Amino acid sequence: MKRRPYDYIIVGAGSAGCVLANRLTEDPQIRVLLLEAGGADRDPLIHIPLGLGKLWKDRRHDWGYNTEPQPHLNQRAIALPRGKVLGGSSSINAMLYVRGHRGDYDRWAQKGLAGWSYAQVLPYFKRTESWCGGGNAYRGGSGPVGTRFTDLSDPLYSAAVDAGQAAGFAVSEDLNGEMQEGFAMAQSTIAGGRRCSAAGAYLRPAMRRANLTLRTGALATRVLLDGKKAIGVEYLHRGRTERDHAACEVLLSAGAVNTPQLLMLSGIGAAAQLRSHGIAPAVDLHRVGADFQDHVFVAVGNLRKGTSPLRHALRLDRIALAMLRAYFAGSGPATNMPGGAMALLRTCADTAVPDIQLGVRGIAREARPWWPVLGPDWRDAFYLLVVLLHPESRGSIELASADARQPARIRANYLSAPGDAQVLAAGMRMAREVIRQSALDPFRGDEIVPGPQVVAEADIHAYIRAVASTLHHAAGTCRMGRDDMAVVDPELRVRGIDRLRVVDASVMPDLVSGNINACVLMIAERGSDLIRGHVPLAAENPG
Repeated sequence: MKRRPYDYIIVGAGSAGCVLANRLTEDPQIRVLLLEAGGADRDPLIHIPLGLGKLWKDRRHDWGYNTEPQPHLNQRAIALPRGKVLGGSSSINAMLYVRGHRGDYDRWAQKGLAGWSYAQVLPYFKRTESWCGGGNAYRGGSGPVGTRFTDLSDPLYSAAVDAGQAAGFAVSEDLNGEMQEGFAMAQSTIAGGRRCSAAGAYLRPAMRRANLTLRTGALATRVLLDGKKAIGVEYLHRGRTERDHAACEVLLSAGAVNTPQLLMLSGIGAAAQLRSHGIAPAVDLHRVGADFQDHVFVAVGNLRKGTSPLRHALRLDRIALAMLRAYFAGSGPATNMPGGAMALLRTCADTAVPDIQLGVRGIAREARPWWPVLGPDWRDAFYLLVVLLHPESRGSIELASADARQPARIRANYLSAPGDAQVLAAGMRMAREVIRQSALDPFRGDEIVPGPQVVAEADIHAYIRAVASTLHHAAGTCRMGRDDMAVVDPELRVRGIDRLRVVDASVMPDLVSGNINACVLMIAERGSDLIRGHVPLAAENPG
């Protein structure tokens, strides 16, 4: 017997999908099916902030993706973790909350994306969050996602801000407020001592509603089409092929890798590539999977004098108690990530927005493999992560097979544009200048990466090629725009197909100045109003 259609089917319970599931089911008359290929987010390591290192090391709750060997990174294949669990990448990310620079969104609007200027997206940013300092002209005070300063207990981080100021850079009290560049204390999506993922903030409250159906372990294999109209989704669930239909729209929120793959499996993409895999083209949409962008980083780091709070906490007996305390009481050292300061900087005065991000990270390096009873012996260090914010390089997501169970090929093409490595090299010089300042004298030991011998431009570029990696901010593979090469329009509708939208990081026309999860939450909040036909929130321009 044919099942009654849902109103909306959402593919992917990551950051965007959780927002959509919550907002759409606010109307009790709307029936929503949410499909997630991963499982439940019960793992305590998801919820304890300091558990992140173990999540990444074991690649838990992760699709296990790696890029193709990178020609400009010494042919290295780069790990690209993407969340495969309720909450998606918001359940395995570093929890940094960075909206980017107002110029990023005004740049989008200047490209013809009406509705996406900074003044127009600011109220949606505010709608997502509950800022620890309360609501104001720039911050939300009653939204689902708790945001706060990251770690104010380690004196390294305030010293790093002082060092940045001494090096001639601005200081901001709030990088998500009025002053969106310079050095500042970092902010994170942590509330009550626990990770505040999209699953916890948005999905869990919505799961109490009778009009939301959630299916985990459900791998979408194609969008069902009736001519040029999306009518449902086919997916694998518990060893069976299932099909469900949507009376209103199908919404793809599977992320910058899986969303373009699903479109191509459904016959939406470059016709020649589709035919090479035996897929009949439904719409010849050339740029599906193209315009892949990501934030690439390298590190400058030194040994640290003295003993840090992190090293003190990492002794085996202490870390076990700290993890239990964090999980059950939401307090103690495991409720923080070891990174309490950051900066958004310009390598040239004439750049429109910051092009380098510096992240200050206290780390503990294993000095000896094991102490009896007490575990490893740790040696303190600190890094400045140097992040390229606006790469010129572009890559692509390409089908490897017509089988949805086979991962797509990720041709990231990192640093293929020569200017990208030059900006990273400039950022490394800035980081070294900050580390040299007297404010960091009490903490600064010998440089360990790249090492004091790496000074010449050729040596710096060789270091970049040898070690550069990704911050896991993949975006742009279903680019939003008004031109013929765009995949979705400014209302997030897939061009050439009715009743089909993309709502995730893949629609970003280019990267914002910072970590992207806050931006993805905003896109989904605004997308939920577009889908429901609500009048957009009034633009706000506070100075």
